[in-house]
Amino acid sequence: MKKKLVYVAHPYDGKKSNKEKIDKIMQELVMVDITHDYVSPIHNYGFMYLTGDQYQFGLGICLGLLNHCDVLILCPGWENSRGCNGEYEYAQKHGKAIFTLDEWKSMNII
Repeated sequence: MKKKLVYVAHPYDGKKSNKEKIDKIMQELVMVDITHDYVSPIHNYGFMYLTGDQYQFGLGICLGLLNHCDVLILCPGWENSRGCNGEYEYAQKHGKAIFTLDEWKSMNII
């Protein structure tokens, strides 16, 4: 059976503290749940975080990754993140399954 590809959205804003939080979340998901494959735009593209006039371009790159995924997981604080809100809207518009991190963990016994 083909594994679902899961996109993990976490607030970033170029902050080291947010990177450390998503590092821990991704480590837990990847190490404990072998039934899914996980991607994080922060891990894929955080090295080139774009701000100002280029922010929307950077979000577009992330949405391109989300387009390949089956599921969107929203991490704590997503409601206050411009990027996570964009990812949420994209996932809704394109019929992706959407879960908060807590919902996902309870469903997948993590």
